[in-house]
Amino acid sequence: MKNITNKIFVLIIVISSLFASCEFLEIEPLDSYTENSIFSDLALAEAYVTRNYILPVNGFNSTALRFVSDESHNNFNWGGAWTISRGQMTPDQFGSFGIWNSYYGYIRACNVFFNSVDKLPGSEDEKNRLIGEMTFFRAYYYMELINRYGGVPLITTTFELDDEDMMIPRDSYDACIDFVVSEFTKAATLLPERWTGSNFGRATKGAALAMKSRVLLYAASPLWNATNNTSKWQAAADAAKEVMNLNIYQLDSDYKGLFINNNSPEIIFQRLYTNEYSNNYDWQNTPNGWTGYSATCVSQSMVDSYEMADGSMPDASMYSEVTSNPWAGREPRFYASIVSDGQIFRDDEVEFWINEDGKTGGKDSEFGTDNWNHSKTHYTIRKFMDESLKAPWKDKGSQPWIYSRYAEILLNYAEAMFHVGDEVEARKYINLIRERARNGANDVLPDITASGDELLKAIQHERKIELAFEEHRFFDVRRWKIAEITDNIDVHGIKIVKKANGTKSYTIVKVDDRAFTSPDHYLFPIPNDEIRKNNLLEQNPGYDKIQ
Repeated sequence: MKNITNKIFVLIIVISSLFASCEFLEIEPLDSYTENSIFSDLALAEAYVTRNYILPVNGFNSTALRFVSDESHNNFNWGGAWTISRGQMTPDQFGSFGIWNSYYGYIRACNVFFNSVDKLPGSEDEKNRLIGEMTFFRAYYYMELINRYGGVPLITTTFELDDEDMMIPRDSYDACIDFVVSEFTKAATLLPERWTGSNFGRATKGAALAMKSRVLLYAASPLWNATNNTSKWQAAADAAKEVMNLNIYQLDSDYKGLFINNNSPEIIFQRLYTNEYSNNYDWQNTPNGWTGYSATCVSQSMVDSYEMADGSMPDASMYSEVTSNPWAGREPRFYASIVSDGQIFRDDEVEFWINEDGKTGGKDSEFGTDNWNHSKTHYTIRKFMDESLKAPWKDKGSQPWIYSRYAEILLNYAEAMFHVGDEVEARKYINLIRERARNGANDVLPDITASGDELLKAIQHERKIELAFEEHRFFDVRRWKIAEITDNIDVHGIKIVKKANGTKSYTIVKVDDRAFTSPDHYLFPIPNDEIRKNNLLEQNPGYDKIQ
């Protein structure tokens, strides 16, 4: 873990000019000496490839997609999250969540590599390994662009400043999917099944096949498969099965612990961190009573999406004047994922309550420690937390960001098998997920027995819970075409008042507006500055044209 992270930074100064963030099709000439130096030295070329491991955005970033889904509210409008969640996104106003410019810069650097790979010294095995990694990353960058923008220009070579071919249109969504699938397939043939030692954490055959599974699942979904072509669902099922047939991965028995264990048998692809190169996640997301930022204010709707232990759904009547905990009796993943009032967190009790006087309150409330950082919903996130870490927080947090894990593959397979008509197989794999979630208890989370539309809803619900806050929900509600419902619900939280006799009252309160206008926001707008530079680029539906 440590070695691969350090490798990323050893030669970063040497290669940084080739990876400098550049706008799409606005190409600055490379320094020929620097380029020749890199691709005539295998170690430098490996460093060039390795830097890709720190480039993709993830859920530890300030632009985490949980902030612009129905899962949570961001406390500080990081990255302009409120612009998107309030339905105010335009081609000129989308905060830091648009990745067009940066990802095309990364793709350009990949293309530089492919244009120069013939110069590389070393054995065929060494070169093929680097080609496999770079093929994986270019496909990954395109996948992320396609997920946000639909069809995009497919560029596989570099351009000179005077090249007339620089102005090119968008390729179709299907053409982009075909390209990305073929690239992940190619990468899978070049990458090993496992890495060990100093190479642990690099992309593997399983990582390429897992991303291929995701791409094909999205392409089969209602947003892109209006006729419900079952052959697309079958392709998605087959891709998930490829990963399963590797017989490498398995569900980790410790749902909470797998997110801080980079050796978990469930992890397929991850971003590694060290204490020196920290993710800062714990500091940003811990409640204010521990001098954290409470950055992820989990929404009430997300809280109440977690089932009761018996499989029923929570009832609003539990939030009233009670003497006991209204969050008692939930399924185990709730307590592994969300921090609510009265829980024990980092060896102390959480205090989101305020007193009846309306002027004082618990240490995690708006009247507590660092009160400007209090959670507006009076919930925070527990998932991904390393609770052994304590304040002061500087240079701490080495848990990985998991881009893909085996549970996603099983969920992909279950959803795809439902759509090809095999409900028995779909239920089998959904229930494997629930079996792990039971955490050894026999009387918790009964198996799903539904069929038809109710089974599909159960599959979608299981994804929401199992993959909560892992950068899936934002895309799931769009590909299912239910975002007009889910993302039009205002964010609510809970007001907790502690009375003199020790009892507490609970009131659901509105925290922030949410708006989603179909079809405007199923896709991100292409930045206007890109369209101004390339008049062959067409804007996505629902966004105003350049005046």
